[in-house]
Amino acid sequence: MLLVATVAAGCGVADPVGPATPKGSSAGSTPASDGVPSPTAQPLSAGRLDAADLLRAALPEDEIDPAGSSEKSMVERDPRSEPKPVSDPACLPTLDPYRGEPWTTTMVQTFHSKDRVDWTATTTLTAHSEPAAAAAQFGRLRKSLQDCREYRTPGPGTGTRATLSPAAPPTQGDEAVAYLLTSWTDVSDINPDVKEVRILQRLTVVRVGSVIAEFYPNPSHSAEAMEFPASLITRQVERLRAPR
Repeated sequence: MLLVATVAAGCGVADPVGPATPKGSSAGSTPASDGVPSPTAQPLSAGRLDAADLLRAALPEDEIDPAGSSEKSMVERDPRSEPKPVSDPACLPTLDPYRGEPWTTTMVQTFHSKDRVDWTATTTLTAHSEPAAAAAQFGRLRKSLQDCREYRTPGPGTGTRATLSPAAPPTQGDEAVAYLLTSWTDVSDINPDVKEVRILQRLTVVRVGSVIAEFYPNPSHSAEAMEFPASLITRQVERLRAPR
């Protein structure tokens, strides 16, 4: 998705993306005034969302516990940025899924810990025109996770090498994937005593109707700091499924 990722696949490796059959339904209903469900009620993520919709779908401050604070912003593509070459084209749907395509409306919510300065985390909500379009994009991610085993990106020295291992996906949403990204970056140009720095990041991607939601803590040297609170994922999915 909007994040870098690879997959280490082979005999005996579990499928990192879970079942292909969507879990749950993006349709919903709300009770009418007489207590009878309204057949016309639709969840927020049933159709195209604009910037205001995505900001409204983000978690309010009174629902972000165990985080302590958060900021929300819309993301725009920088026209001056140059895409980095990737050694394996099969990895592009995980590293840069919208390369060469029109920018898709995207909102980012960044969370900060109450008491741990080494922990911050991010939710990214990306809107698509309809659930079928989001499902097609998710399918490209699914295939990339099956085909991409390792990639390299250029940089000082030998650049960065990255691999991926599967993680158990959450049960929320219409479909979900989870994976652990491990990267090694050559830093010998700034620290001759250290050849490489290893960084860990656990990424979770959930489709809810027309929205693809990504959940990830900032990259860390510590496995302990990689966890994204499951309660925040649950609340975010619930808000995307709430009636308009």
